[in-house]
Amino acid sequence: MKKLIGAVLCTLFPVILFAGASADFSHLKGRVSEFTLKNGLKFILLEDHSVPVASFFTYVNVGASDESETIHGISHVMEHLAFKGTSEVGTTDYKGEKKVLDRMESVHQQILGERDKLFPDQKRVETLQKELQDLEAQAAKFVVPNELDTVLKRNGAVGLNAGTSQDYTMYFYSLPSNKLELWASLEAARFVDPVFREFYKEIEVIKEERRMRTENSPIGKLLEEVESVSFKDHPYKSSVVGPMSNLNHISVADVRAYHRRNYTARNMVIGVTGDVTKEQLQRVAEKYFSGIREGMRNNPVVATETPQTGTKEVTLFEESQPWLIMGYHCPASSHRDYLKFELLNYILTNGRSSRLYKKLVIDEKSALAVASFVGYPGSKYPGLYLVLTIPGGGKTNADMEKVIFEEIEKLVKEPVSAEELLSAKNRLKQEKINTLSNNSGLLMELLSSEVLQGSWSKTFDTLEELEKITSEDIQTLVKGYLVKGNLTIGRIEKKEEVTK
Repeated sequence: MKKLIGAVLCTLFPVILFAGASADFSHLKGRVSEFTLKNGLKFILLEDHSVPVASFFTYVNVGASDESETIHGISHVMEHLAFKGTSEVGTTDYKGEKKVLDRMESVHQQILGERDKLFPDQKRVETLQKELQDLEAQAAKFVVPNELDTVLKRNGAVGLNAGTSQDYTMYFYSLPSNKLELWASLEAARFVDPVFREFYKEIEVIKEERRMRTENSPIGKLLEEVESVSFKDHPYKSSVVGPMSNLNHISVADVRAYHRRNYTARNMVIGVTGDVTKEQLQRVAEKYFSGIREGMRNNPVVATETPQTGTKEVTLFEESQPWLIMGYHCPASSHRDYLKFELLNYILTNGRSSRLYKKLVIDEKSALAVASFVGYPGSKYPGLYLVLTIPGGGKTNADMEKVIFEEIEKLVKEPVSAEELLSAKNRLKQEKINTLSNNSGLLMELLSSEVLQGSWSKTFDTLEELEKITSEDIQTLVKGYLVKGNLTIGRIEKKEEVTK
């Protein structure tokens, strides 16, 4: 959500044209080294000895699209719990703590079992909840709060964070390079020996996160509705955080089973960039990460979305300014047309010279912002190409729709000029170059390609393929995908207008 809104706001600022952009990334490709442990865990390394710092990224090939119906949101729950420590980190006495944690889990399972009955005994539920609260207070006495974070920050860690998407889960931070072994020992331990302490407390934190980002956010609610309406069969129909009912039903046993199934060596890839040699990384990797169970790489989700046969629409009435989202089904990032959609962004909305930005924001001043995105809510599988506008100047969502449809129709009837196509290509190239010229940005692209497309080397195919795209390709793309039978429209209208 933050990424989406941030990208919308960024469109209000000028985009610098990069005329004649070209780059040979063979030298970058040559910097990449890799090795795989016997258990199947792959490491990717980008050496840079200019400063004594290293950045570490752990990508797990599991996200919200891999979840089952009853545990939607569990990938995000696991991400939170991965910071709670191990049997050695985060506790004053694990043996004593474990006895309480086991009892808490038993009581929680009884609560869930009673709630799931056709005629639950509410009095028994309340008694069990009181017992669980008392046990939580007992367990808290053993906890050393945020000890993992504290140890890392005391040793110079910065940027300690994580993220969950529809397609994968990632963990990342940076440390002085002489703390390589500390990173390896702590990072391996939290995936080999996790303790899901403060589980019930963290569930409440996640519930509050859902309230802030979705339930109390008009655009958050609209995006969730657009996902659920656009996808009938595919798991992309459910949000990453999951519905509140699922958060109320997920148990420690669910998380333990989920962790065992997905946090395995063949289903993970680790990237390191900075002042580290391959020999140094391989030594600590073999010492600490060989204990991760081999497992298997997750198979792709088999559900495929049934093609739409007409426009779908959803309208929310909120005490909010109007928003308009138009979502067209589009292919996965591994498809040859995905890059064409990225280029289409620069023709339609990205930059002051793009068609919709120039018309709506600059010339007519009828929109506060306009943006477009490919690969929402994920890109491992076919997702959505979103065009988003915020009407301004007294204009309505209907006014925005009219202009967007007109511009799409122009793209269908008239090929993009050579000059406009070159300008869009140059700006997209600049974006790619900026990303790949930064060590952390490059490494994240490598890891993303490894997880989503099966090989980090596909990161470097983009610019070569971009040069081959023609005006006719864009015209064919628009004709094939940006049709009303392939469209979901989401709107936020002002609540007071309902009574008019």
